[in-house]
Amino acid sequence: MKTTSLLFATLLIAACSTEPATTDPTGGTTSGAALPNTDPIKERDAWQKPEELIQLMGGDLSGMTIVDLFAADGYFTFKMIEAGANVIAVVNDPVDAERIEARKRELNLGDDRLKVRTVPVGDPGIGPNEADMALIAHRFLTITDKGSYFELLRRGLREPRPLYMLEWQARQTPMGPPVSERRSVEDIMDMVGLLGYSDVGAHSAKIPDQVIFIITDYIDLEGSGM
Repeated sequence: MKTTSLLFATLLIAACSTEPATTDPTGGTTSGAALPNTDPIKERDAWQKPEELIQLMGGDLSGMTIVDLFAADGYFTFKMIEAGANVIAVVNDPVDAERIEARKRELNLGDDRLKVRTVPVGDPGIGPNEADMALIAHRFLTITDKGSYFELLRRGLREPRPLYMLEWQARQTPMGPPVSERRSVEDIMDMVGLLGYSDVGAHSAKIPDQVIFIITDYIDLEGSGM
């Protein structure tokens, strides 16, 4: 399995509390309760470091259509919009959809910048060649039928079908799911390789306790004449 491609090589160049545990935005737990009167987005920014992911995606995402799969509360949706992207936010829960729609109205965003779709479980929610890239944050391992899901997802992405994923490192961390629900970087890369992708790379030092996976179809540099 190859770990580099022209597209992503270019982007990379450009590129302890004792209080009771609380649930974090990704469904795991934190080691301390949130302080009152704090901004939850800024609080998450401190540990999620979204700028690291955005930089690997290209930094300036103007003109790119990105599908935010399992968008939940829209945290990454709006981070990518801030970076210039046009985003398709895909959720399974109508409550999540309404939360994102409310923020969309608050920011006066048009459908050209943000589309929100509520879809059945197992449906990535995009049409053929509709998006330039996709993001899956902390949800890859929860997909039951990965084969069918990724077949539909790949149809919806324009070549080289770039996909970015965030997963928790396979060890005990202050937040995130139990270790039993995590997998090693190598295991995840192998799983992705069985889903049609040939080029998978991983960064485990960009965001504390998390791994960024950069996934794409292989580009033949010699065949491209470059």
